[in-house]
Amino acid sequence: MRMFYPFKYGFIGLVLLCAGLALAPAPHPDHSGPAQVIDGDTIVINGEKHRLYGVDAVEFGQTCVTRDGAAWPCGRDAARALVKFLEGRTVNCEPRGRDDYRRHVSICYAGKDNLSAWAAREGWAVADHDAPRRVNFSSEEGAARFLRKGIWLGGFDDPADWRQGHQ
Repeated sequence: MRMFYPFKYGFIGLVLLCAGLALAPAPHPDHSGPAQVIDGDTIVINGEKHRLYGVDAVEFGQTCVTRDGAAWPCGRDAARALVKFLEGRTVNCEPRGRDDYRRHVSICYAGKDNLSAWAAREGWAVADHDAPRRVNFSSEEGAARFLRKGIWLGGFDDPADWRQGHQ
């Protein structure tokens, strides 16, 4: 007769969980700390530049138009909103590679808040629709568009297109 020993298997599971947590990488000190905001998707932590993975925010000098056709400095507003959101918070970034400008492309958090998800949800960035599911913020972008938040208040040039015309 076979007997099932739930405590035995529970203990083994607990040991494996603790071992996994012990082996998980700790935040690197160069990628953790207060953040200086450059624009809506670029921050500096301890002298290291990080571009938020999975989104593309409007550029600092970019303007958008309201529904009635008035121009407004949406790029500056995006940066200001991120400054306000991060005020007094520690940011932890997990670099995933580097971009053409040698910035880290990183998944960044302030507490439990994913900064890319926040930027898309608040309407300051468009999602990278080709990003893997874990870092795909299309639904956050869709919610911001539906609620007409941030850049979705009116019209704007896609940030990548805007950069092409302003280099």
